[in-house]
Amino acid sequence: MSNFVIKYSRDERVRYISHLDFVRTFHRAVRRANLNMAFSNGFNPHPIMTVAMPLSVGVTSDTEYMKVGFEDGYTEKEIMDKLNSSFPNGYKVLKVLEVFGKEIDFAKINKAVYETEIECNNSELFDEKNFLANDKLLVMKKSKSGVKESDIRPYIYELKTEKINDKKLKVEMCISAGNDYNLKPDTVVDAMQKYCDGFEVEFFCSHRAKLLAGNKELL
Repeated sequence: MSNFVIKYSRDERVRYISHLDFVRTFHRAVRRANLNMAFSNGFNPHPIMTVAMPLSVGVTSDTEYMKVGFEDGYTEKEIMDKLNSSFPNGYKVLKVLEVFGKEIDFAKINKAVYETEIECNNSELFDEKNFLANDKLLVMKKSKSGVKESDIRPYIYELKTEKINDKKLKVEMCISAGNDYNLKPDTVVDAMQKYCDGFEVEFFCSHRAKLLAGNKELL
């Protein structure tokens, strides 16, 4: 068996495909490509496959990662070409790297960069300096134990805004991700509304631009 890390993108055409549906899609693409995935041992064997930081429904991305075990004999280029010819529209493999240990460890992911476009009542009402000057940003956040109030200010590392027009705002945010504290752009948008008087969000969409371990991209 050989292990490969696959970096891939998901565009607007598949933004509403759930994680479980994507896993099924990947398995079908592998079969169409005539690639042989490796399986675990035991009574109930399953394909050896791990997806890093599964994407929320409605979010697009240029920086998705999975680690997959294949039977020996495939090259990186062969896997990329075969998958790209078998994937449905909306998915694209960007890079494939064979790994031999933990040189790429998904557990070390601790930051994500998102680009979020917001349609609002008045883009002039949001001031990023005043927003980030708050000592605390208390919002309701979902967790494994339920919904509770959480201070997200320590987990927003960078936030830059660009006013596209009077009704549209582009926000680039670098926020905490991973096992320690996983912050979603939706929660940051909630805080923007709560802590900026009169600022109301009518619609927004997010794109994940980077997944980082420390300050470096995985691949």
